[in-house]
Amino acid sequence: MYNWNSSVRLLTAAFVFCLAAGAQDRPKDKIKNLEALAKQGENSVSAIAAYQRDPDVSVRFAAAEALIQAGGIASADALRTGCEDGSAEIQRLSIAGIVNFYKPGYVKQGVKAKIGAVGDKIMRANQEPVVDAYVAVRTEDIAAVRKVLLEGASREAKLEAAQALGTLRAKSALPDLYPLLKSKDDAMMLAALRAIETSGSKAAAAETVLLVRDLNDKIQSRAIAINGIYRNEAALPDLAEVFSRGRSAKSRAAALEAIAMIGSPESKGLFVQNLDSRDAALRGLAAEGLGRIGAKDQESKLKALYLEEGSGRARLGEAFALVRMGNRESGDFNPLTYIFNALNSAAWHEFASAYLRELCRDGELRQSLRARVGSATKAEKMELAKILALEGNGEDRETLDAIGHDRDAEVAQEGIKATRILSARLP
Repeated sequence: MYNWNSSVRLLTAAFVFCLAAGAQDRPKDKIKNLEALAKQGENSVSAIAAYQRDPDVSVRFAAAEALIQAGGIASADALRTGCEDGSAEIQRLSIAGIVNFYKPGYVKQGVKAKIGAVGDKIMRANQEPVVDAYVAVRTEDIAAVRKVLLEGASREAKLEAAQALGTLRAKSALPDLYPLLKSKDDAMMLAALRAIETSGSKAAAAETVLLVRDLNDKIQSRAIAINGIYRNEAALPDLAEVFSRGRSAKSRAAALEAIAMIGSPESKGLFVQNLDSRDAALRGLAAEGLGRIGAKDQESKLKALYLEEGSGRARLGEAFALVRMGNRESGDFNPLTYIFNALNSAAWHEFASAYLRELCRDGELRQSLRARVGSATKAEKMELAKILALEGNGEDRETLDAIGHDRDAEVAQEGIKATRILSARLP
C-alpha cells in the first residue's frame, strides 16, 4: 500500500532544502558573506575573487569592495579583473582599489554594495593625492588602468582611469593621455594635464602649450604652471602674450611666474620692468626671474628692495634672487636665513620650500642648511627632510637619519620617509 505520509515528508524536506539553497544564492546573502570574508584580510582573497564572476552586478561590486578591504598584493591582482568588468561602476571602483594599494586611504573601507556611489567612496581632498616618489607601480597595474582609459564602459570610467594615472605617476601612459588635451572635455583635459605634471616628463610639457591661452581658467592655469615647472622655453611667446593681455590679474601673475621659472635671459627686460610694480606678487616674481638669469647688474637694487620691502611674498622673491647671486652671509637678517625661517609661516612656507628646493641643488648651500638642523624648529626639520629627499645626495644621509630619530614622532616619521625617497633616487 502506498505510504502517503512518507511521500509528504519527502516532498516537504525537498521543498525546505530548495528554499535554503535559494536563500544562499540570493544576492543579499552573498553580499553578507563577502562582508565577512573582507574582515578576514588577505587570506580570504581567493574566496572573494570567486564572486567576481557572479551574474548579479551588485555582488560583483561588493566583491570589489571586499577585495579593497582585504588588502594585499593578491587583492590588487584580482582588482585588475574588475577593470575588465562590463559595469562602468565596477571598473571605476577597481581602478580606485588599485590606487588604494599604492596610496592607502584613497578609498573608504566597507562593503555596502551601493552601485552608483563610487564617488562617495573615493577620498577626495583639497590637495590631489599622488603616490610617493619611491613607490614603484607595477606595469601590469598601469596596463589595466590604461585599458579602461581607452576602452572603458563609460565616460566616467575613462575619467577615473585618467585621474588614477596621474595619481600613480604613470609616465608610460602619457601617449594615451595626450589626445585628451584636444578632447574639449574639461574634466578629461584637467586629468591629462595633472598626469603630465606628476609624470616628471619635461618633454610632455611641450604637449600643453596649446592650452596656455585656453578660455577655461582652471585649464589655462594648469597649463601655464606645467610649462613653468618644466621650464619649457618654447612656451615663452604664449606666456608673454598672456602676461600682456591676460583676462585677469591671476592669469597675468601665473604667466609671469612661469616666465620667471623658465629663467630665460630674453625675459630680462620684463623682469626689470616689474621690479617696481605696485603688485607685490609681480615684484617678487620679477626678482625671482632676475635671480635665475644671474642679472648681477641688478644686485644693488635687489638689496635695497629686500631691506625696505613690506610684503612677505615680494621679499621672499628678492631674498631668493640674492642667494642665487651668491649672497650667503650668516646672520639673522641675511636672505638665506629669511627664506629658511619662512618655513614656519603658514602663509609663506610653500614659497620658501620651493625656493630652498631649487637652491639646494648647490652642494655648498645644502651643507649650510644641514648645519642648521640642530637648532631648527619642527616645521624647519620636516620641510628640510622633504627637500633633501628630492635634491640631496649621499652626503645628506646622516642628516636625514638624525631627523628620522628626532624625539618628535611627526618629525621622525618625515625623516624616515625622506630617507626612503633618497635611497630610491640614488644608485
